[in-house]
Amino acid sequence: MADKPASEKTEQPTADRLRKARREGQVPSSQELPTALMILALLGTTAMMAGSLWEWFTTQARRGLMLRRGGPFDIDAVAQMLRDGATDALTTLAPFFATAALASVLGSVLVSGLCVSPKALSWKFDRLLPSVGLRALFSPRSGMQLVTALTKLAVLGLIAYSYLHNKLGECMALSSATPLAAMTVIFQMIFGLVARITIALAVIAVVDVIYQRWSWRRSLRMTRQEVKEERRTHEGSPHVKNRILSIHYAILRKRMLKQVPLADVIVVNPTHVAVALKYDAAKMQAPVALAKGADYLCQKIKEIARKHNIPIVEKPELARTLYETVEVGEAIPETLYVAVAEILATIYRLRRQR
Repeated sequence: MADKPASEKTEQPTADRLRKARREGQVPSSQELPTALMILALLGTTAMMAGSLWEWFTTQARRGLMLRRGGPFDIDAVAQMLRDGATDALTTLAPFFATAALASVLGSVLVSGLCVSPKALSWKFDRLLPSVGLRALFSPRSGMQLVTALTKLAVLGLIAYSYLHNKLGECMALSSATPLAAMTVIFQMIFGLVARITIALAVIAVVDVIYQRWSWRRSLRMTRQEVKEERRTHEGSPHVKNRILSIHYAILRKRMLKQVPLADVIVVNPTHVAVALKYDAAKMQAPVALAKGADYLCQKIKEIARKHNIPIVEKPELARTLYETVEVGEAIPETLYVAVAEILATIYRLRRQR
């Protein structure tokens, strides 16, 4: 089915639409936040390991310049020297690799959350079509990415130029400094430049994450018809719902009518409304409505009452008030105590006379 025009998609995506999109691998993504976190992590690791890293570099430089070896210098010795150097380098640089990988994964999780979607890894042959590639290349999304990249490049270039321009005097003074002092100043300058670039990348990353989340939700917006169809799918068709409700009400009516023979009195108006009341002074604080009904149920309640010789009292105003204010199984309100008490007293008196 063809996609609906964007102008018709005015409704926010529902929770089910969002869950379906995540199952299919459609999640917000940002390259800026993982990159910023990775550079920040590498910068922090460099700052913490600066002493040991400097010692390792100087040792390697010293060994490379001295070219001394105690044993014979043959093919096996060269291979062993390379293996030792590679193992030493990997051991020294392992914290940087681990930190960069962890920061990259953490950045992706912060943007899109933890999402595993095998469907997103499925092979799609239509992506190999040149027309698809050209359409993606000249799409609004690609244009936005190009503008973002150029803006980021311009901001970072301005930061680098401003920082190095202020350090121009120190750079000129390095010609008369010792090698160790020159290296120290150079490393400090590099560290300061990378720190400023990292802060700028962090700001860009925050803005990009906000935009990507907004763009993702906007791409998942739905038409009103789609929202109605989804609600109908979950809630069922109105016909089925009405049928279920009618069955439910029928069960409740049968259960309610079974309570009518236990009533002390039926208050009616006289053909439209009927309320069955029960009062047990030992168990109840006030009379309780066992059943109530209008029209057909009213006639049914009176029919059952006649079969069981339950008094039927015509009190139109009281019957309407009881029907509107008291639910089945609830006690009557205090405002009706006197009116109901008079009816019950009359019934009890007649019973004693009989």
